[in-house]
Amino acid sequence: MKKVLVGLVYLNVFLLLASCSSLTSDEAKGNKAYNQAKHSQGINKRTLEKRAYIFYQKWFNAHPDKSKLSLGFRQKFIEMTLLRANMVLSEGTYDMDPLKLFMKDIDTLLTKELGADLRLQYANFILLMADSSIARNKLDDALDWIAKAETVVDNPASMEAKKKAIITDFTKQFYEMASQAYTEGKDSKDPEALLKAEYYVQLVLVYDSLFPGAADLLSNCHKANVSTYSGYARVIEGKLDPRVNKYDIYLAVVSGTTTMSLSMFNYSYNPLRLKADDFFLVDVKGEKYKALPSSKIDPEILDTQHETKNLKLVFPKPKAELKKVVYSGGEHYTEKLFF
Repeated sequence: MKKVLVGLVYLNVFLLLASCSSLTSDEAKGNKAYNQAKHSQGINKRTLEKRAYIFYQKWFNAHPDKSKLSLGFRQKFIEMTLLRANMVLSEGTYDMDPLKLFMKDIDTLLTKELGADLRLQYANFILLMADSSIARNKLDDALDWIAKAETVVDNPASMEAKKKAIITDFTKQFYEMASQAYTEGKDSKDPEALLKAEYYVQLVLVYDSLFPGAADLLSNCHKANVSTYSGYARVIEGKLDPRVNKYDIYLAVVSGTTTMSLSMFNYSYNPLRLKADDFFLVDVKGEKYKALPSSKIDPEILDTQHETKNLKLVFPKPKAELKKVVYSGGEHYTEKLFF
């Protein structure tokens, strides 16, 4: 009986050691491939790095509590993950799904204790993501990537300078496009060119509210486009920036000031119940002047994708220069600026 008990004890110890060996095998195999890769070249080096990454990832996934992973493992795993990520980015595009997974794993493990050099490597990869975004005219994506990179490094000054340079370059391009479209629109009396100018100069101001000349150009565009719907989708290709393309109800001033003839297009998904109370003027001091009951509204309900040119609005006499006319009905809001 005693021999049986001793045998069981030895068996349990053996199973425990085998279990521990099994738990550490993926990290050990990863370390072996990692060390071999350091002394290899060419395709053999790449193969060993991939092998190291695969075993490290198995070890990573086997530990739900990532805080228990050693500092040395985290260092090597992030290093191998960055190698994989850079390879995928160089051979593909910045929006590929594997890149998101690589970055999620790195973000899970990255801490300041891993050292400035590794964090800088990660930041440089993120900046490559920004460059890839810029190459596809995804300015906001690029700025988001740079902002992320700034949180990774100890000194983000160079990245802040990169962000400013990108914004300067893009706003300059947008302003030149707006200026050219405005000149063409004025010379040829082309309302579509003037709408393009209005859209592009607003993009300039989204990124740089103090860009020289932009506010004056926008004012000129507003004056030129008072009688035109600001439906940018018909003149701008591609996805519109929602910070500029804010409204799905369009107004155009046909004539008049205090007695005003308006046209209106409902580009929203809901029919509009039109009431005189929903229209008002705003002067340069911010004072509002609601349309009077004597106004004539036709139709009472403006269906989606429909237009009316039969809005005859009567307003009180303003006390200051008028800035805009506004429609505000329920969840819907739009405005047409006079300058």
